[in-house]
Amino acid sequence: MASQSLFRPLALSLLLVLVLSFLPLRGGVEYWRPLLLMLAVVYWLLTEPDRLGIGFAWCCGLVFDLITGGILGQHALALSVCAYLLELFGQRLQHFSLWHHTILVALLATLYQLVVIYINLLVGREGQSWFMFYAVVSTTLVWPIFARLLNWFYQPSR
Repeated sequence: MASQSLFRPLALSLLLVLVLSFLPLRGGVEYWRPLLLMLAVVYWLLTEPDRLGIGFAWCCGLVFDLITGGILGQHALALSVCAYLLELFGQRLQHFSLWHHTILVALLATLYQLVVIYINLLVGREGQSWFMFYAVVSTTLVWPIFARLLNWFYQPSR
């Protein structure tokens, strides 16, 4: 019963995030699109660290890579690195406030984008590196709202 109560909000949030990630945006606004999948993965890893881990992050990133048709494993690796760091800090993160989590999300979003840029450069794609950091700013600003919405939507019975 407990895993069933996690599955529905987890699946719905990931599906919504994937849909929102592919909504068309015009012009330079595209660069400001928050890293919604990263936000969702970080939220679920912070909320359910005993049930979800690096494998969950890898699978989410791999699905995103398959849907986007980009470099296979690029987002999977970036999300896995973020998940590893979250697991490294472990239970200490559970006691952080929302604002401390916002700083953590800013650092993780920066690292995520650096991994994506690095992989693009490794395969010979020219990166728009400075434009890619606009998403870090918007992701950091969206995190408090995103986290509160998911907290309202998912209330685990402990």
